[in-house]
Amino acid sequence: MKKSNGKRALVALVALTVILGLNFSTSRKDAAAAGTEAVQFNVNTSVAENLAAFKGKSVTIYLISGHTLTGIINDVKGNLLNLGKLSQKEFYDALVPIDRISAVELRVR
Repeated sequence: MKKSNGKRALVALVALTVILGLNFSTSRKDAAAAGTEAVQFNVNTSVAENLAAFKGKSVTIYLISGHTLTGIINDVKGNLLNLGKLSQKEFYDALVPIDRISAVELRVR
């Protein structure tokens, strides 16, 4: 009788593991699909227009001076980029002239 209960417990454990495993894998896929957007640069537009399209996204800006800034794009107006929540610097924002940007790096995948 004890062997029968042991087998039932083992079958129940395997079934529960399979059910939970399927649930976690589908929820990860759903979350990944919901969180991914078609994010890419548009080479037919200006740097300012590309930056404006990524408002709210984290970017790394390379300046012609050689410095880099990583933060969240708050706003782009005229020739200025407002970059917030700078990495490695709490409570700092930056106002960057767009004509001083040599490159923009964005995580797209």
